[in-house]
Amino acid sequence: MKHTSFLFVLPLLAACQPAPTAPDAAGPGARPIGGNACDAAQYAGQVGGPFGDLRYPDDQEVRLINPGEMVTMEFNPDRLNIEIDTAGRVIAVTCG
Repeated sequence: MKHTSFLFVLPLLAACQPAPTAPDAAGPGARPIGGNACDAAQYAGQVGGPFGDLRYPDDQEVRLINPGEMVTMEFNPDRLNIEIDTAGRVIAVTCG
């Protein structure tokens, strides 16, 4: 008798494992994960305005995304992504 059906059960068992949790945000050196780690929320009021008017710290890692431009998919929570339209207006500011 072959026990090959056991191999099909392994992926199902792996799916039953609890999801990993983020470290306690109250711990020393903790910072936001994802969402607003780069402080993108502070630029929300500048969406719709010209890119040239946007001011951010000199040491801030920034990725300017032009219309139709392909970008890599790696996620960097500290990087500020600034997406502009064909007129050079800011249409989105996100972390990643």
